[in-house]
Amino acid sequence: MQTIFITIFQAVEAKNILRTNVIRRLLQEPDVRVVCLTRSAERAEHYRREIAHERLSYEVYAGAPSGFWERVFSFLKFHLIRTATTDLKRRMYRGRGASGIAYWLGLAVNRILAWRSVRCLARFFDSRLVHEPGAAALLKAHRPDAVFAAHLFDDAEIAILREAKRFRIPTVGFINSWDKLTARSALRLLPERLVVFNAIVKREAVMYADMPEERITVSGIPQYDQYVTDKPVAREEFCRAHGLDPSRPVILFAPMGRAFSDSDWDVIDLLHKITGAGFLVTPVELFVRFQPNDFFEEREISKRPWLKYAYPGTRFGTARGGDWDMSFEELSNLTATLAHCALLVCYASSMSVDAAHFDRPVININFELKPSSSPAKSPTQYYATEHYRNVLTTGGVKLVESPEELVQWINRYLADPSLDREGRERLVREQCGVTDGRAGERIAKAILVAIKTKSPRA
Repeated sequence: MQTIFITIFQAVEAKNILRTNVIRRLLQEPDVRVVCLTRSAERAEHYRREIAHERLSYEVYAGAPSGFWERVFSFLKFHLIRTATTDLKRRMYRGRGASGIAYWLGLAVNRILAWRSVRCLARFFDSRLVHEPGAAALLKAHRPDAVFAAHLFDDAEIAILREAKRFRIPTVGFINSWDKLTARSALRLLPERLVVFNAIVKREAVMYADMPEERITVSGIPQYDQYVTDKPVAREEFCRAHGLDPSRPVILFAPMGRAFSDSDWDVIDLLHKITGAGFLVTPVELFVRFQPNDFFEEREISKRPWLKYAYPGTRFGTARGGDWDMSFEELSNLTATLAHCALLVCYASSMSVDAAHFDRPVININFELKPSSSPAKSPTQYYATEHYRNVLTTGGVKLVESPEELVQWINRYLADPSLDREGRERLVREQCGVTDGRAGERIAKAILVAIKTKSPRA
């Protein structure tokens, strides 16, 4: 029996791996056993209930890498890449109240250190000076045949990766988002092989992670497989479940979340006014889909009894981000939402790509109705990030500068949904890679091939 370790330390890893064909394809191999590592007993028990198989188990790894050198390299990783997004985040940090001295010092350190040679040197010493006994003990106890690190920017996952390389266990890493290579940090250590969504992320992996091109596999987006293979529920059933009139087009709004924007509720109120005051060429329904990794304010909901919305996800903590999960039913509801909406309105969001996958027109808002509480809460600044500039250059998203222009383009798309179709096709082609419903299979294959590797690179 061959054992594969998979890290499920963050919710997006569960969405990408456990709720896609990745895990199903691995378990089709009769001699493969999968051990998923989680960060808490609560998460492990949740997944045991949700996704069970006789050769799938969940173990808690609560190790916290520590020590002087761990702190050094954990700090350094944020200064070893230079992108438009990291520069923007540095300015946002200053906008939250950081001193000018800290800003300029951080900028200077970044300009001095953000070079390939420095990253390679840092990885050399990181791999030799940092040790995590808990990770080593876990690997020694199970002796896995391969380790799949599904979020390489997490220090706990790097601890697993580091010890796996010391044991000469084949390692595969996964860049599980379109923005992390340009927005998060440098990769502290490199796996033997790397799996990415698309050719853009592959180029970024070569440029910012220094990964040899021949060791990178382009898989497509595994959670998008369901958009190809699954049939959404009937429109009437979907609308009935959410109190929507099936005879009317549905305008979908995807909030950015309170961590990034003060504008969501203002936009909801604006769209409510637009859809109810005769501004549009036809009567429509407004539907809001909140993010599964955020918390909305019940007080704001209570002010708007007319609001029709979905609030997917199970949350395990009180902080935005890591501790959440979406059920298979909620993922199916997302598919139905995209299939049955007429168009999407949002600020900079990955939902723009989801909607384009269904050939639904996408309108991005490039204005704010009220001044933000701080520069860091201005949603329009995210259009300057590297990953989202790639979206805008496709022509698949319409950027509107005022409420009047928003009304104009809603009406144009309602009258002719084929407008900007070529741009949406380009957006999907560039951001989704291959869209044949087999991305999960390609990721699983990369892991299975790694098992045959006898001498992984250090």
